[in-house]
Amino acid sequence: MCGIFGYVGQPVKVGPVVLEALRSMEYRGYDSWGVAYTTGEQPGGIIKAVGRVEVGAAAGAEATAAIGHTRWATHGEVCERNAHPHLSCGGRIAVVHNGIIENADELRAGLEDVLLASDTDSEIMAHLVAHNVGRSHSLTEAVQTAFSSIEGNNAFVVLDRATGEVVVVTRRLPIRLSRHDDGVVLASDPAALAGMVETAIALPDDTAVSLGTPTHVAEAVVRLIAEGRGVPVPDRGERIEGGPGISMRSEIAEQPAVLRRVAADIEPVLAAVALARQAERVVFTGCGSASHAAMYAADLLVEAEVGIDGVAIPASEILGQPGRIRPGDVMVALTQSGETADVIDAVTIARERGAAVVGLINAEGSSVERLVDVAVPLLAGHERSVLATKSYLAMLARGAQLVRGMTGAADGALGIWLLGEADDVQEVLGSRRTQHWIAGLAEQLAHGSSALMLTSGGHMPVAREAALKVKEGSYVHAEAVLSGELKHGVIALVEDHFPCVMLTPDEAIASRLRIAAEELRSRGAAVYWLGPGAPHGLIQEQAGIVVETPSPFAQTVLMQMVALETALMRGVDPDFPRNLAKSVTVR
Repeated sequence: MCGIFGYVGQPVKVGPVVLEALRSMEYRGYDSWGVAYTTGEQPGGIIKAVGRVEVGAAAGAEATAAIGHTRWATHGEVCERNAHPHLSCGGRIAVVHNGIIENADELRAGLEDVLLASDTDSEIMAHLVAHNVGRSHSLTEAVQTAFSSIEGNNAFVVLDRATGEVVVVTRRLPIRLSRHDDGVVLASDPAALAGMVETAIALPDDTAVSLGTPTHVAEAVVRLIAEGRGVPVPDRGERIEGGPGISMRSEIAEQPAVLRRVAADIEPVLAAVALARQAERVVFTGCGSASHAAMYAADLLVEAEVGIDGVAIPASEILGQPGRIRPGDVMVALTQSGETADVIDAVTIARERGAAVVGLINAEGSSVERLVDVAVPLLAGHERSVLATKSYLAMLARGAQLVRGMTGAADGALGIWLLGEADDVQEVLGSRRTQHWIAGLAEQLAHGSSALMLTSGGHMPVAREAALKVKEGSYVHAEAVLSGELKHGVIALVEDHFPCVMLTPDEAIASRLRIAAEELRSRGAAVYWLGPGAPHGLIQEQAGIVVETPSPFAQTVLMQMVALETALMRGVDPDFPRNLAKSVTVR
């Protein structure tokens, strides 16, 4: 989750280099931020603040060594004293941290003579390292010894403010390293290195590595970088300025282009199809929005009746129930970042239990990509907004391509149909009628506290994703409900003007929802229809609340727009919603 950056080398401006890199990782955590830096032989400074990164806060300062952090809080309230970097007693050792120290209470109890300055688990590492340095350990040895006593998946970057030396160590949380001019640079997100380096390697687990000092880059890290598998650093994309929701709006608009890219790139899908056809069962898995895309693909496979069973299991459930994965399965893991902790666990378990793994992944060179048998790129590009839009639509497209390939569809057909979906999305984004529908529903949601998304059958993942977008983007509670379950409890929530969205892909499901729609309207609900088959009374009496597109892609995009506009009406920035982060790298 948290964003980490480090640098050792010739003097650089703290603001344009270090703080700008942190700002590019804000979606990994934006509760607070901080940087510790040294300049030559001087201890430099410490800058911390709550909220968003302020690039101008360094006021022209230069650094020859620096570590920085953007925080997603796990231990301790959001306040300046809990912001990273954390310092040892006396301030010589500074530490930034991503992860959770699972034995923090035990380690904290052992720091008998230390007065802790924060409520975090992270601060413990600073004191452990300082204690080891005091026993004449080198900084690398001190970090390695301290790290060996820590339980859980964690990444630490440690700065000795007396010498300018930086040491990094990690377990299961990726840190990327690269040479930068005469120095070394690192980050927890490779996009933070864009514009500085072209490629970066992944730091191996459980081995403390010194980057050296500003006057002498460590030979070990030079050798490690030279011998490692360099992965291209992605373009972080041009930062779009313009206020709340600007990134989400831009990324929604990019989706037709994303679908066209996916349509043109079928070779990786063919490799995944060849692997999946050998299975008796395909298990689709992911977290959050990715789990909805997994459900959608699994339902498509069941409906295809090709003799291969399809199931969807949330990745977060597989660690606790590994027996749900069988030898001979093929797992399809869906992930935007490729670093989601639960997805990595699920893939690891699948391989241990004799299952082959396909990854539908947006981030090149990610941890999941290195674990799978076949990697299929999502091609969505860098996504800044915390709310998944274009990456999610790419997951829907890739999952559907895979299932179509398993049914024996011609290779060319795996791309052509997506061009039609891209056209449908482009049309609804530009339609005045749909804009009117979006505005009306958003207004209704913005003045309420809850809503229902109703559907039936294999369209349920579309309704779940619609509900999730409204919840996380605008803080309006929304629930996806099967229409047949409405009268079994949920209808008790309905009162005058209660927003209910009916999502239908075809006449078969529409026929079930028409009955539910009339029942809801008779109880005062505000019914909005998305898809074909709307009741005639709804069309005639409430013009503007029916959009007839049957496409799950277009419907998803419309509900993304609804979530965006609802958020803005409620004064919420959906690019940075409270309590969320883009990449969930801890359990």
